[in-house]
Amino acid sequence: MKCGIFGGAFNPFHNGHLHLVNSFIDKLGLERVILIPTHIPPHKASGELVSGQHRINMLIAAFEGDSRFEVSDIEFRRNGSSYTFDTLNELRTEYPDDELYLIIGSDQYLSFDTWYKAREITRSVTVCSAARHNDELEMMLRFRAENGFMQSSIVAHFDVVELSSTEIRNRVKNGISITGLVPPAVEKYIRDNNLYV
Repeated sequence: MKCGIFGGAFNPFHNGHLHLVNSFIDKLGLERVILIPTHIPPHKASGELVSGQHRINMLIAAFEGDSRFEVSDIEFRRNGSSYTFDTLNELRTEYPDDELYLIIGSDQYLSFDTWYKAREITRSVTVCSAARHNDELEMMLRFRAENGFMQSSIVAHFDVVELSSTEIRNRVKNGISITGLVPPAVEKYIRDNNLYV
């Protein structure tokens, strides 16, 4: 089975994330996508990070009724920082027959050479990312060309929805509507639980 793995802080999950994952489902013919909220992201400060349970619940709400999507708490079952390499090793054991595709944002793609055991990751999964504009596409293609271990990675160019979780949090904090920027179920969950206020 072709299986996408999409990890992130998802603080909160928004329509930019949704568009990216749906675009890769269409492009690669993915049959399943495992969504993995990070426990303690090694690359990000976690000052405004809501609890893992809230982030898991938002993902479950966003994809309720769509059997292609599975929300995993795999990184919360480990202590300490969440390294993608360790998570992928566990998933490889759990889904030994699946063809795995790791979906990451363009900013993470362009710094992938700094990731823990980056070369080993590219041997076990196909790394996939998408450019948001033409200049970024050129940078990503150059990065792939200059880093031999990234040759098998997929760089796509979709009409990307320009959104950030920081923007969503700031809007909520300032009482500005986020309707249309996050899935309706996520908006309801944020409102019902007074998140980011």
